[in-house]
Amino acid sequence: MKRFQRFRQRMQRNWKKLLMRYLQPGKLRVLPDTLTIELTNRCSLACSCCPNGCDREHSRPQHTLTLDDFQQLLGHIDIPFKKVFLHLHGEPFLAKDLPRIVQLLVQRGVEAFSIFSNAYHIDLSLLEELLAMADRPQLNIAFSAELYDAVTYESIRRPGKFADVWQSLEQIDAVMERYQCDYSVNAIINAEAIDTLKDSVPGVFARLHRMSSLHLSSAFPWPHLPGTGDVAGHLRRRRRICNQIWELPTILSSGEVTMCCSDYRGECIVGSLRDHTFSELMNNREARRFRRNIVLRKAECNAICRDCLIDRHISFSRVVRRRFVEQAKPEVLEKYFAGFNKYFLIDKAIG
Repeated sequence: MKRFQRFRQRMQRNWKKLLMRYLQPGKLRVLPDTLTIELTNRCSLACSCCPNGCDREHSRPQHTLTLDDFQQLLGHIDIPFKKVFLHLHGEPFLAKDLPRIVQLLVQRGVEAFSIFSNAYHIDLSLLEELLAMADRPQLNIAFSAELYDAVTYESIRRPGKFADVWQSLEQIDAVMERYQCDYSVNAIINAEAIDTLKDSVPGVFARLHRMSSLHLSSAFPWPHLPGTGDVAGHLRRRRRICNQIWELPTILSSGEVTMCCSDYRGECIVGSLRDHTFSELMNNREARRFRRNIVLRKAECNAICRDCLIDRHISFSRVVRRRFVEQAKPEVLEKYFAGFNKYFLIDKAIG
């Protein structure tokens, strides 16, 4: 019986590949149930790891989605979504209508929201409005800050100050404590930081009582900006088929829809949600052409894909949880963090 089930699953996978690559290349047969909405492309920081800090002269005009704008767009979202990411190339807490937009999406049946913020002097009243909702959905809130080291933080999160971000996060932590809500912190690390983690990470958890986990990762290489990421020695020899254009369509703050959630310049726009329904845009001529180029190994025909390394990049990522840090012995923590060197001490030649 199990052998038959495995055979059936293998045949289904092969049939899907045949459809995708040869019979219906570029056509999206099952629409995704996850959506990314860019509330704003404005940001309070100009981080060295982000297009907002490295590519300002090429960025799109700054725009923030208002409640009236979103209500107009929502009428053209004609397929159900279970999960929504409310961030992309800006600070979501700069959008004053954030809680009301979440409320509208909850009424549409969205069950879970993910919000990434830099935590830098954000409007705490917006956070309180989110947490105080009577029918509060599942909120996955993460703040990006290198809390383990002042030099690293201030070199990345420019022009942020280490003392200021700590003050902001302690205020956020107090709000989260009142509403009994957890959050996580994302931090970029490099080889120089590994030796300090065993001493600094326990202190971060001790100061932030509602922080459930610390996500440590290498920097992300944005398309056209490989210098934003740690790519030296961490590239596959061959490109893989990138799945972002199938799974993470994005509504930009201007109302335009892009196929790629890394499209900070707006190079793969397939139309505007103000003029068309979402389902129409997902399989229109431009969308099919974009996906067809990917599956037929002609990614260089797409403007955003020409210099993109995401489908070749091998990133580093570890989630350090509170329970592990609080219960592990010092020697265990030291051995755990020392193991990160396997990634960061790879040969620096780009392959």
